[in-house]
Amino acid sequence: MSRLWVLFLCLSCATLVGCRRASPPAKTWYDVAPLLQSVRAAEVAGAKQRVGRALDTLPHYALTVRLGESFESFDLAQRVYFENQLGRALDELVLRVYVNATADKPLVTLRTGSCADDVACTVTQPEPSVIVVALGQPLPVGGRVVVDLALDGRLSQIAKSRTSMLAQGLESLDRLKSGQGGGDYGLLAHGDGIASFASFYPVLARFGGGTWERSEASTLGDLSAERLSHVSLELSVAGAASVATSGLIVATGSAEAPGALRLTIQAGLVRDFSFLVSPRFEQEERKVGDVTVRSHFLSADRAGGEKVLDAAASALAVFEKRFGRYPYRDLDVVEAPLVGGAGGVEFSGLVTVASMLYRPRLGDGVLGTLLGALGGPAETELTSMTHDMLEFVTAHEVAHQWFPGLVGSDVRRHPYVDESLAQWSALLYLEDRYGPERAAREAGKQVTSNYHLMRLLGTPDGAVDRPVAEFGSEIAYAGIVYGKGPLFYRELRALVGDEAFFAALRRLVDRHRFADAPPRALVDELARGQKRAEVRALARRWLDESHGDADLGTPDLRALIGAWVGPEAAAQMGPELELAMKLLLRLGAGGDSGGTSLGDLLDTVLGGGR
Repeated sequence: MSRLWVLFLCLSCATLVGCRRASPPAKTWYDVAPLLQSVRAAEVAGAKQRVGRALDTLPHYALTVRLGESFESFDLAQRVYFENQLGRALDELVLRVYVNATADKPLVTLRTGSCADDVACTVTQPEPSVIVVALGQPLPVGGRVVVDLALDGRLSQIAKSRTSMLAQGLESLDRLKSGQGGGDYGLLAHGDGIASFASFYPVLARFGGGTWERSEASTLGDLSAERLSHVSLELSVAGAASVATSGLIVATGSAEAPGALRLTIQAGLVRDFSFLVSPRFEQEERKVGDVTVRSHFLSADRAGGEKVLDAAASALAVFEKRFGRYPYRDLDVVEAPLVGGAGGVEFSGLVTVASMLYRPRLGDGVLGTLLGALGGPAETELTSMTHDMLEFVTAHEVAHQWFPGLVGSDVRRHPYVDESLAQWSALLYLEDRYGPERAAREAGKQVTSNYHLMRLLGTPDGAVDRPVAEFGSEIAYAGIVYGKGPLFYRELRALVGDEAFFAALRRLVDRHRFADAPPRALVDELARGQKRAEVRALARRWLDESHGDADLGTPDLRALIGAWVGPEAAAQMGPELELAMKLLLRLGAGGDSGGTSLGDLLDTVLGGGR
């Protein structure tokens, strides 16, 4: 996921079902061949060896979704195919509905559940994000079970007014002040004519230490189980619409009503699955080798959609050259009504980019009037700023197709592995496409500024490599994982040289395709060379210790603004705007504002300027 804090300174009742007769499990099973249609042929050939077992032993989620024309609710029927590869007999399976972990009210609820082939089981939903399948007999290692679920779903509604840059900036400021961490980014939501389906179907929970993980210490960052799986979807929409999806649309069929839509989608070897539906989507596509890259966007946002397509296709080409082959036959980049400070979100074969980034006219309306009155940057600087953000976020999300999409990592215990690496990869894309000077400028805008804002808000530096829950706040998470961690890779590259660095990175990707890599796999690769001690020392300094101010520089408000709008515009910034920014920082830091509202604060700033 990409975060944009710098710009923003700115039920409980269980459902019990099932039968109690014991019989041999899993007479029913799935055919893996159709699911692999979405994977490039060169990947399928070696996937079994990479995964380490037969591909039909991976979990398979077979979904059937019926979506109403209003996009307010849906029916979900799901069949879960599970083979026990967890090293011990299991009395129960635990599935998670991760979207319910962050929603104010449950969005997906269990209606009924049972096990196929007359296997005895009881299915309950003891908590909104937890579904438990209690087995009548223990499932041995290598044993198989098939679980059928029927669920009711609804989509949260996102007002169009919330998806503007200004609205999200103000929401983010409130979140910083409250100290809240994580939340609903609009993953399962309907807004601006777009229905987004992400984290909506039950998936097998994380499993470790002999137990299933049923809750999170924090909802910061990405919530997922990251287990490699297959997904198929039979989708019916009661009305004309266009669909962007992970995997491959392999069939269209006659729907129940004239003008309605019915699709069959197959997604093999994925870590997560998502789709988006809109009657207003337009689409442009481009080939990168034999991979089709598609951009899906609203007609009013065509300019942004075309820019996203160009950035995504170019980033895919750069990363294939630097990291190795992309695994799927296509890549979809989709405009989405994201909220909660998310600039983009990644899924296997699909990434979303926030609608606010497609609409760069920050100089219009209230914000433009305010900035003009306070001597702030003009429309030209603001538009350039958001164009650069749109390209950077797109490249960041495409990089996630490798990290943690192709090369898995523990995004909860070691979030820097994928997020810091995706941030650095976006800078690599800019360097390879535009040259080192542009990459250096964007490093100040898109990366280091996260750290400097964190420090200006009074949050201390800390270790990069630690579990999500230990960051404590969104500003610390963004500042350290997105602002400080990415530059570790810059320093590591400078220490060992390009040849050794990129050779080690390619070995890492080749060795762990469709598998999980240790959290410091790249460090371990490079520590085999002549600079072993220096590599280990650098990793300790950047990942375990707190030297951010020395390594990234002392934060300065005017320099921070200059990184975004340019030094000339920052130099012309009136004292009133600098005062406003300082007061906003104070408010965001939760300082003693005497209960002052944001509106009162702005009135104070404007009054002081008269």
